[in-house]
Amino acid sequence: MDRKIFCFIAILCFFCKGAFAIPAEGESRPSLHKSIWGVQFNHIFSRDFNKVEAKASTTQYFIKASYGLTEKFFLDGKVGWGNVSFDREGQEKLNFPNNFAGGYGFRYLFYEDDSQGLKAIAGFQHISCHPFKDVVNNIDHRIIWDEWQGTLLLIKKWNRVGIYFGPQYSEAQLKYKEGDLRRRVKGEDIWGAVIGADYYINEKTGINMEARLFNEWALNIGMNYKF
Repeated sequence: MDRKIFCFIAILCFFCKGAFAIPAEGESRPSLHKSIWGVQFNHIFSRDFNKVEAKASTTQYFIKASYGLTEKFFLDGKVGWGNVSFDREGQEKLNFPNNFAGGYGFRYLFYEDDSQGLKAIAGFQHISCHPFKDVVNNIDHRIIWDEWQGTLLLIKKWNRVGIYFGPQYSEAQLKYKEGDLRRRVKGEDIWGAVIGADYYINEKTGINMEARLFNEWALNIGMNYKF
């Protein structure tokens, strides 16, 4: 049953238009019909757009939750706020203040070997950040940062520590409005890498740290609690 659900959503995401690059959530996963709640800080230091016509960065703060739909299939959701900085070539840098940000996704555990502490998880996530406008020379500037991503993580766990890494297919898209002019700019690179670690303080509480490299330079830190 969970394989059918995974295939259906994977096909749906493949045909949806959007952008990629988000925290991969690591090894943390809920049990069947149980949930995990947590907080998360996500910062993308720099990403190139439209063949380096512009660079952008964003900082996001989330309350997040995951739910075990089956023993191997997990739904993820998050809500919070975020800001965006947009550095256009030859023009004044724009800074858009914190406003609503949110996201959703799912992960599928397709391999597990408890004797070796090995796991493999495939995931798809989406985040959208809608900061407040910036006003320059009496002209309103607005922006929306959209992201989608697909990851394939190999995880090795030792007692309270889990280390993971894997490839990331990633695009990024900015919907930008300057006065009445509307534009859509896309991230230059699509392939990157994810490396991260989970540390479990006890059976219910864990800390996660993750870096995303090459297509973007990003770091996120989070804490989870299992219910």
